[in-house]
Amino acid sequence: MADVRAPEGQPLRPEESLRAALEAPWAHHRAGRLDEALAGYAAVGRTFPGEAEPRFRIGLVEAERGTLPAALEALQRAIELSDQPRYQFALGDVLERLRRPSEAIAAWRRAVALQPTLAAAHARLGVALQDAGEPDPAIEHLRIVAQLRPAETRSWNNLAAAFLATGRGPEAQSCARRALDLDPGHATARYNLGRALAAQQRDEQAKGELERAVAGDPRLADAWDALGSVRARTGELLAARQAFERALAIDPSHAGPWVRLADTCAHLGLAGEAVQAYERAEALAPADAARIGSARLFALQYGGKHGRDEVFAAHRDWAAKYAPHREPSPACANTREPGRRLRLGYLSPRLNLASVAFLLGAVIENHDRQAFDVHCYAEQDLDDEVTARIRASGVHWTPTTGLDDTALAKRLQDDGIDIAIDLAGHTPGHRLLALARRPAPVIGTWLDYFNTTGLACVDFLVTDAVHSPPGDGQPFTERLARLPHCRYAWEPPAYAPQVMPPPLVSGAAPVFGSFSRMAKISTATLDTWCEVLRRVPDARLVLKNAALAGDPERALFAHWFTDRGIDAARVEWRGASDHATMLAQYGDIDIGLDTFPYNGGLTTLEALWMGRPVVAVGGDTLIARQSKAILATVGLGELCAADSAGFVAIAEALARDPKRLALISGGLRDRLRASPLLDAAGFTRNLEALYRDEWRRWCAGKD
Repeated sequence: MADVRAPEGQPLRPEESLRAALEAPWAHHRAGRLDEALAGYAAVGRTFPGEAEPRFRIGLVEAERGTLPAALEALQRAIELSDQPRYQFALGDVLERLRRPSEAIAAWRRAVALQPTLAAAHARLGVALQDAGEPDPAIEHLRIVAQLRPAETRSWNNLAAAFLATGRGPEAQSCARRALDLDPGHATARYNLGRALAAQQRDEQAKGELERAVAGDPRLADAWDALGSVRARTGELLAARQAFERALAIDPSHAGPWVRLADTCAHLGLAGEAVQAYERAEALAPADAARIGSARLFALQYGGKHGRDEVFAAHRDWAAKYAPHREPSPACANTREPGRRLRLGYLSPRLNLASVAFLLGAVIENHDRQAFDVHCYAEQDLDDEVTARIRASGVHWTPTTGLDDTALAKRLQDDGIDIAIDLAGHTPGHRLLALARRPAPVIGTWLDYFNTTGLACVDFLVTDAVHSPPGDGQPFTERLARLPHCRYAWEPPAYAPQVMPPPLVSGAAPVFGSFSRMAKISTATLDTWCEVLRRVPDARLVLKNAALAGDPERALFAHWFTDRGIDAARVEWRGASDHATMLAQYGDIDIGLDTFPYNGGLTTLEALWMGRPVVAVGGDTLIARQSKAILATVGLGELCAADSAGFVAIAEALARDPKRLALISGGLRDRLRASPLLDAAGFTRNLEALYRDEWRRWCAGKD
């Protein structure tokens, strides 16, 4: 955050006679009697028609009165008579107020060219260049201001803000501290120091500075917003929510805090509040509305309060608003040869150590390079060992973060992609708007989403007969292309520890557990879990996820159980940890409890790999059948119930039968190894056959 001030000092001395004539209107001007001042300056101008100073002063008065076109005309006339740095400075101010920023910048550039020591012009120019997206030139001008005015807090604070805009946290920190040395109570400088520390991942220090900033100025909305971001990153979700709400109570006109509030509410499992906040943000940010709208679509599927038809309609509405079908589609030069080698284009924001890596990496490695030429379009800033592994498998690699939608679509078309496969759906980082331009003759969606894209241009969605039974009726804009087995294959992490026997087998009381995100825990899920605990009165429940790091969050969620008659002491809360530690903690539980209607996916697979059976409920959507499909694939379909009552019965029966539990637990890894879920090569052959069928449809003219 920067602040600016007009230059101080008296005007240049005119000729004595002109100076004497200006004294009376200048007295009116200083006293705020603008009409008398304007009339006086006009009279002087008529007496001295060749002098610039009266026109300049007329421009100043008109600017103060808010009559900007008249001010502009007067200042331009003054500059024609005498090109003075003060005149150019005032001209820049009026042009900026008229929302003509490029002309304002030009005027201030002329001012500092005429007078390189005019600090105020450097200051305005630096802030304007920063706003115009030219951070490096902005820094140079603001650095000059700090050199010219080293004892002014504002100079160092503005330079700190400029460094922050370029991600230069250490330099910003140094400048903010210089500002605070001059004025320890300067809340904006304190805010910039907090931001600088946060940019260096020094979250605890950043939090302290931002708390001091809002204590110094409780109306500083940006500081509340920044404090919310740091609190969210450190797992203090309730405190983060409160900070975002304070920011929005002061200034509700910016989309960013609404998005961050929505994200926080989603992590807390407050799906309804998240949807409402995303809606507010979407309306405030037209340039970013499609991305925010996608986050809203994702949140609609938490909590189980929105039926599948309502969710489908929302996806269709998103597509109609942000990605309308374009006619005619760009001409594709792809030849319609059913059996030729095909160019596949995978688009993903998570071709790194993310959840999708355990479902995709082996597939890319197993692609038949004689039949398929594989291209990866990576919308990501972080590359890691998974990225290196994928790139080493012989793919064509294209980073896409610097390409807008039109440029990315053109790149796919220039690369001759035959089948483009979206791997993100409406998850963060998707490039659906590029695919909406139909840059390839065949487009599909698969893997990291569980519903329709809503786009008319996406031809098929990869699924299977359990996730999407024939005749089921869940609506999709895409044609459902079914694989013979589960819609994905999984590669267990190599660092997963060995399976530990369930504690129940050794005579301990039963321990149920769920490591799913809090957002997946619907009211129906909570009601069902509590009924399980009632039916097995000596049992405990372990919950582990990123929303459970702090005592305030745990106290909030404890009420969810006490309100249902369950002693909160029977529930153990665990926060996030590294992946290997999380996997090891399955050794502390006996039975996994799934969420519904938003099922676990990787969570279910990981629990099974760690030797823990998972009890689930099958629903009426693809995502509500995810655990059902996994359990059916490993031959444990009996662990998936049709409803809540069945879920309770299955969980109770397992908890009361240690021998059966031990038998299931000890054989789970063998079941997984023998199933199609861990057969990446076989899965890839089936996926390639599906791609070939889709290609033949296009070759046959079934567009």
